[in-house]
Amino acid sequence: METQPSEEAAAAEAVIDAAEDAETPPEGALAEARSTESDAGDGDDDDEDEEDGDDFWSGFQFGSYGRVVAASDLQGRTGRQSRIVAFAPRVDEDDTYAEIELRREDRMFGIDTRIVATVAYAGPLFQYDGEFDERIAIRNLFAEANNILVNGLAIWGGSRMVRGDDVYLMNFWPLDNLNMVGGGLRYAFEDDLEFALQVGMSQPNNPFQRQVDLFPARAGFLPDEVFVLDRPRIVVSGRATWWPFGRFADMGLKTVLYGEQHFLAAGERRRPDGTIEGLPEDSGYVLGAQVGGYIGSQRTFANLFFRYGRGLGAYDPLGVPFRTGTVISTGRAEEIRLALSANWEWNESNDIGIGVMLGAWWRLFRDADPSVFDRSAISEGAISVRPIVWLGRFAGLQADLSFQGMQTTALNEISGDPEGGAVFKFGFIPFVSPWGRGSYTRPHIRLHYVLTARDEGAQRLYNDADPRSRQDLEHFLGVSVEWWFSSSSYAP
Repeated sequence: METQPSEEAAAAEAVIDAAEDAETPPEGALAEARSTESDAGDGDDDDEDEEDGDDFWSGFQFGSYGRVVAASDLQGRTGRQSRIVAFAPRVDEDDTYAEIELRREDRMFGIDTRIVATVAYAGPLFQYDGEFDERIAIRNLFAEANNILVNGLAIWGGSRMVRGDDVYLMNFWPLDNLNMVGGGLRYAFEDDLEFALQVGMSQPNNPFQRQVDLFPARAGFLPDEVFVLDRPRIVVSGRATWWPFGRFADMGLKTVLYGEQHFLAAGERRRPDGTIEGLPEDSGYVLGAQVGGYIGSQRTFANLFFRYGRGLGAYDPLGVPFRTGTVISTGRAEEIRLALSANWEWNESNDIGIGVMLGAWWRLFRDADPSVFDRSAISEGAISVRPIVWLGRFAGLQADLSFQGMQTTALNEISGDPEGGAVFKFGFIPFVSPWGRGSYTRPHIRLHYVLTARDEGAQRLYNDADPRSRQDLEHFLGVSVEWWFSSSSYAP
């Protein structure tokens, strides 16, 4: 029985939200941008054209996110991330991931349209395995129309990442992080209130949601492929965002109310012995909230998140609640999640600048087993603090101090104690930032040195054949590059 949702989706979603609040430009710049946008495509001052809104412009846009890492453990092996929790501090992040986005943007009759295609590549690169077979996924493939029917209304359809603000130092989205195939709408009231609603479906290839078997053909020689079990998960999500001082204010507040409803139809699957097993209808929900404040001109912000998931809502839509066992309904599963993300910068001097990034989270998860004594639970969390010093404009130093710990109700077979452990990390990261200062300014070219210290409980979480099960200290020395620009997936 699993004690936490599958991290299949989290591992693939390593994209960085460029901290919407921290990157808010000054009010004057926003006013200028809005003025420029409204004038785009106007070739003359004809009053009749202005009344009809018959302006037109079009063009292709290119965006990307990516990171590439190469590291050693200083003992002849590849440097690997030390993680015992769902979302580990990323100071020793070891995976390569990149997205390439191409989109078409047009305006006609006052309606803005976007057609977005985002292709993702996940490592390992061929230099690590000698094979030209990188993992590829389509992360976005949708069309969106803004100011359609009424001003402020946007409608979209297709495949899309739907997510809010992130905790960068942990590389996860604590409130909303959905990969949806479906559609949605968004309506903005002036610049202080926005509502969004979307519905989509997912169906990972697992015995809980899909089973495809081969049966003798009704005609011909090749067997027929039959979908014995076919029940995708339907997810409806809604989000209300309020900026009390206006969305484009340099100093402001932000509050979010969020919810999800999950549905699975009933179905039947075949056991290996040929008998039929009935799977009941299943459902779940998520309720959450976010409160944050920001000072755009100083690139300073703080966000506090709360999320509660019940039933199916406690499991990732791309995860697998059950692979084996007698429990076939998620109704008793629940998850409580708290998270904090913050950034502060001081750049008054041309010679030196300082900043601090903070990320923290805690999570309690209980599985769906109806037996009180057999239910598995996990309590886990992590915190990471990253002071930054910029030396001049284009280079700097980062230090990273982090802790991650977890405790479960499962007992260790050797010690007889509950499974759990703690990991401390200290990282030293010199970097070059060609586009200047800023915690969220990219690209970064970095050198990483990380020292990891594990207690005995953390060592026991690894397989006995894994060298890390016998190491209380581990080194990580590597080079990395990270970039992002003009990505529609992570815009406000």
